[in-house]
Amino acid sequence: MEQLLNQLDANLKELYRKALDADLMLEQLQQQGHGKYQRIFPAGGAFQADSNRFMPYLTESAELVAAIRQTQQFNTATLELLVKQLKQLHQTLADFRTALQK
Repeated sequence: MEQLLNQLDANLKELYRKALDADLMLEQLQQQGHGKYQRIFPAGGAFQADSNRFMPYLTESAELVAAIRQTQQFNTATLELLVKQLKQLHQTLADFRTALQK
């Protein structure tokens, strides 16, 4: 269990810096008149958050990890949701970084 939590924490730490950088870039783009979207991930997906920035989504995932750590228990559905969230965050941040380089 501790190894799993450590791996989840490592994922969150990696995503944290990327999300901060991406949110700063999104802020700059919006100030330039770009980025007229309302949310990063579609409604009804893996996230309950509703934001046009990455940090609220990352916070939601971090809260799931904290809940697992606190109770020292998790069910398969919670773990599957968390893995799905982390995967979407990693992929979307990578896609965003690639799009900016073009």
